Amino acid sequence: MQNFNILIIGAGIAGLTFANLLKREGVNFRIIEKETSDTFNNSGYMLGLLPLGGRVLTELDLEKEYFDQSIEMTDYEIHKENGKLNKAYSLNFINKNYGSYRGIERKKLVEILIDGIEKAQILFGITANEIRQIDNLANVTFSDGKKESFDLVIVADGIHSETRKLLWNEKEYSYRDTNWGGWVGWLENQEMATYKEYWGASSFMGLYPVKNKVGVFLGGPNESVKKQGLYNFAKKIQNEILPEFDLIHKALDVLASTENPFYWEFHDCRTNDWNKGNVILLGDAACGFLPTAGVGASMAMDSASALVDELSRTDKEHLEYGIKMYLKRQKKRVETAQEDSRKLGDLMFVKSNLIAGIRDYAVRFYSIKQLAKNISKTMEG
Repeated sequence: MQNFNILIIGAGIAGLTFANLLKREGVNFRIIEKETSDTFNNSGYMLGLLPLGGRVLTELDLEKEYFDQSIEMTDYEIHKENGKLNKAYSLNFINKNYGSYRGIERKKLVEILIDGIEKAQILFGITANEIRQIDNLANVTFSDGKKESFDLVIVADGIHSETRKLLWNEKEYSYRDTNWGGWVGWLENQEMATYKEYWGASSFMGLYPVKNKVGVFLGGPNESVKKQGLYNFAKKIQNEILPEFDLIHKALDVLASTENPFYWEFHDCRTNDWNKGNVILLGDAACGFLPTAGVGASMAMDSASALVDELSRTDKEHLEYGIKMYLKRQKKRVETAQEDSRKLGDLMFVKSNLIAGIRDYAVRFYSIKQLAKNISKTMEG
């Protein structure tokens, strides 16, 4: 594998993880990123990183940097829309059995991964305009007019990948839209180690801690909440929250006063075939996740590690076989985790008061063993 020449398209979590792993193998690579160096990594919010991702950072000798910039999550709570606790789960079975489950800012994780490679290997403000496969090579024409041939091209430019459109037609991948979304913001200078979610009818709120602050999400059905606007919707939800829950009121006040808040529409994406010859989709470009299960970033890192592992045992003459082994190892595993996130989304995103009441009652009998079974299935493949 060391004599491979590899192009990585997209300097997100999947692409940067893959690059760091290639560096350890002594493989020549280059990354192109559509953002300029001035606009790169200026957005992004909170991530819950399962040990699937954390173990890759340990492999890269970046565990210390990762732990310094994140916090361990100990509990997960589901609340009713009035703020009252409905069900609490300890997350320590993950921390004990698999590794630390941690909250981290996406920007911080990207910075850690950037520091692991030579930043000069990233060409900013560049995209791929054309990819032609001839004689086992991928011939790429870049947006600046330059052309170059590569043994392998990794497409890791996200759920709305523009590069995917160069080789995959619209019938070969599909989006699944929940028709829900909402606004995201930060509650600064707040320390906690518990994920808190508030499940209502036509409303959803979540508090997701990272180091020194908490990510706040508030949303519901797109058509309804967009029509109301953030301020009016936040005040409506606030009227339903009991006065003794100060943290929720504080979070809603902060979010409602946020200038130009980001609106996040909840949908995912699945591609039927992850490769076309020696061009491989990685991370969200292959299989994008809803944020409901907090597993997308972890799965992207896990897939990057699995791909490098399989490629490390192949050569140019048998690249097709190495890719085949990777897909056999990882595709079903990732799609199963995606199905789990979809099922959890169906449970969360309920419009009817009657169905929400039934759901809230049923959740109280959902045991830690059932929760552990689903997460363990993801962790263990």
